[in-house]
Amino acid sequence: MPPRQVDPSYQSIRLFSFYLQVYKVWISRALIFIPLCLILSAGCATIHPSGPQKQIGIHDAEKIVSDLKEKNGAYSSFYTLGVVSIKGWVLDADADILIAGNKEPFTVKIEITHRMGTPILHILIREGILNVLSFQEKLAYTCRFTPEALSLFLSGLKLDQDMIWSSLSGRPPVTADALVNVSGSGISLTDDKGIETEAIYLPPEGSFPKKIAFPGESLEIAYSELNEESGIPYAGRINISGKKIERNLTMDIKTISFNPSIPEEIFELEKPSSFKTVNLDETRPD
Repeated sequence: MPPRQVDPSYQSIRLFSFYLQVYKVWISRALIFIPLCLILSAGCATIHPSGPQKQIGIHDAEKIVSDLKEKNGAYSSFYTLGVVSIKGWVLDADADILIAGNKEPFTVKIEITHRMGTPILHILIREGILNVLSFQEKLAYTCRFTPEALSLFLSGLKLDQDMIWSSLSGRPPVTADALVNVSGSGISLTDDKGIETEAIYLPPEGSFPKKIAFPGESLEIAYSELNEESGIPYAGRINISGKKIERNLTMDIKTISFNPSIPEEIFELEKPSSFKTVNLDETRPD
């Protein structure tokens, strides 16, 4: 179904309190976080892939995977404010990003805005439908959600629901129902035929992955600048790269909230009356 047309003035009033709450949370955490990082700068350092790697056993590997799954299932909603960079895309500059998500039913809203405040791209995945507002093209796209459809708007990134949910909230996705194996200093997840579906690379210290690789998709997701919110560890910086991706994506999370109450109005698109609707299901093969 095409995006709903909503009165912008009505929508702004309904959403003002939510955005104000997000802004207050960001300011309060910044006032605490900045001096803390000055005092504990070593603790705020980025995780680097280089350096000696620790060897782990199968029981440690199974526990790490189990803990990752447990934390990924510990929140049913989240919102994120941050900065996204996709070099060579749109204005070839950093842009502000707001993400809000509910797990059941799976719903995610992404708003990408130029640093000067001009909207660039609004993405809504809801009820299995992908709706996108492209403000440069003045087009409203709609189609069934698939990783391939989403990749049309995010520089070739083919992300399924689990990858979207985990990665956009700074968490490593874990392949469901995979067999756990030890591979050198890391963890290899395989299917029942022994084919590797995911590789988890660990830092010299700690169990939060520094990188996740999906060989079948030639996709890598790197995590750094670790933080914690509501007892849930997350990466403050996520870098997504791969051979099949047109341009690498880097997202810096400035603030995040797990299990917030998100107004229903957030998960709607305000389609400007001047935008033309394009149904991609009618223009591409099944």
